[in-house]
Amino acid sequence: MKVVKDKDLCSIKIPVHPFFRKMSVYCYFVDGLLIDTGPKIQKRKLSRLYRSLDIQTVALTHHHDDHAGMVSWLDEQLSPRIFAHERTNLSVDTEIYTGEIQTPNHKFIPISTPAHTHDHVCMLEPDRGWLFSGDMYITPYPKVFLKNESVSSYICSLKELKKLDFTSLYGGHEGLIPNGREMIAEKLNYLESTRKEVVRLHQLGYKDREIVKRIFPRKVRLELMTFGLFSRLNFIRSCYSD
Repeated sequence: MKVVKDKDLCSIKIPVHPFFRKMSVYCYFVDGLLIDTGPKIQKRKLSRLYRSLDIQTVALTHHHDDHAGMVSWLDEQLSPRIFAHERTNLSVDTEIYTGEIQTPNHKFIPISTPAHTHDHVCMLEPDRGWLFSGDMYITPYPKVFLKNESVSSYICSLKELKKLDFTSLYGGHEGLIPNGREMIAEKLNYLESTRKEVVRLHQLGYKDREIVKRIFPRKVRLELMTFGLFSRLNFIRSCYSD
């Protein structure tokens, strides 16, 4: 686990799994607010850290365990206010995002961005120009999707993010992303152009696996690591089924 403090913003980086350390998740703590909680499997390390912080409020970007796994422990041990999207289903009581979250020195505006999940939310601190993007970014050139992820939803949500006034983009798995505004636009352009080509091939009668071989001929590490949970085939099908 690595904790980096930059003035009043604290970035917490921890592996998603103790035995698979190449993939990490970031949580962010500022002014009593914890954005995402980290995975339950890292409770031993995270609980020690969280006891040392004055966590008054938790804001979740979505329900996946690597982002919300510690929420039950936080609820039981520290009793913060916990905010989540109205469609987020957790084992603890949460408050639904209805407007901005106020802390003593900041305000955070939840931005609904359904794409990676139906309940995904980004958090904007407009006065500082911070955008906490959860899993909306990850990479500008995705090649694999979960079965329920939607290219169309990503495109719509990324268009909304492009309208926001922010200078610093903080990702759920990347930390601070250089040129964050430009990279959001890059991902949007990539998804639009890829979807257009997939739809063209689909209309010409190419089978899904044939399209995969043409668009993404090389196997993707995440596809192998997750035994196909994330897959190129899911990505291709989402391009024309939305």
